[in-house]
Amino acid sequence: MPLDNRPARLPCVMAPTSHLSPAFLSRLEALRLSIRQVRWGSRLGGRFLISRRGSSIEFADYAAYAPGDDIRAIDWNLYARLDRLFVKTYKEEIELAVEVLVDATASMGLPSMRKFERAVELSLALGYVGLAGHHQVRMSWIAPGRLQTTARCMQRADLTRLTQACSAVKPGGSVALSEWMARAITACRMRGGQAILLSDCMHRPADWFGAVHGLLRRHLEVKVIQILSPEELEPSRLMRGTVLVDSETGSTHQLAYSPAELAQAVIDHNETLARFCKRNGVLFVQHRLDEPLERFVLKTLPLRGFLE
Repeated sequence: MPLDNRPARLPCVMAPTSHLSPAFLSRLEALRLSIRQVRWGSRLGGRFLISRRGSSIEFADYAAYAPGDDIRAIDWNLYARLDRLFVKTYKEEIELAVEVLVDATASMGLPSMRKFERAVELSLALGYVGLAGHHQVRMSWIAPGRLQTTARCMQRADLTRLTQACSAVKPGGSVALSEWMARAITACRMRGGQAILLSDCMHRPADWFGAVHGLLRRHLEVKVIQILSPEELEPSRLMRGTVLVDSETGSTHQLAYSPAELAQAVIDHNETLARFCKRNGVLFVQHRLDEPLERFVLKTLPLRGFLE
């Protein structure tokens, strides 16, 4: 049976405890999401100016004519002087959409649930920064089955809704990341704004690249936070034999690596992802679980250009 691509509205289950303290939320008020370029918006009437082909009140610039452009926007006087077709663009004010994408596959629950809990804490912290900056924030979970996503949230008070939604999600199962992303982009009508991906990034590189490319093609500014435990960065601390069990598929693999070789394989994998992000203008940062949440958000993310 084909999967239902319609987003599932998560039930409103009251969170047993608050993920973020009032003091931490107060400090988040001073931060804003860094925005390098707004190329598209989810709704008119916001505070970000972009240039679009078409008509509006305030003229912005000229752009080379492309097939499909409205011929009424062509500046014929400029054509008479330059013998080239240009269309007028105009400034429009838009609201910025922020897509927070949280990996909820089985690997996020290993080696302990603390990794997924930290991903939830980070998603709520970044979501609150977006809400405080008057953006439209939506949270989605990368998991098998029907898409799990919230409605767009636009006020600080909506943090409660996001927290309630988080409490209903537990990590499990596996997905082909690029296929999931394609479904989510279509079903949620993602276009423009920012996408913040929180994951251990333990996916096959080609699959991971395809997922990120899908977001870039929709004019989204992509930011990636890789969340790993110290044990995953030092795999010899997890080795208890010569057979490796895939947490998501259940398949087993006979290890042919020494602890040092396995550690180098992890480094190589992460560096491959980081190089890809650098080439494609994607912000990428690694977060270790032994780094305190508040220091990472308040110090590391501003230093790395995620926040300002």
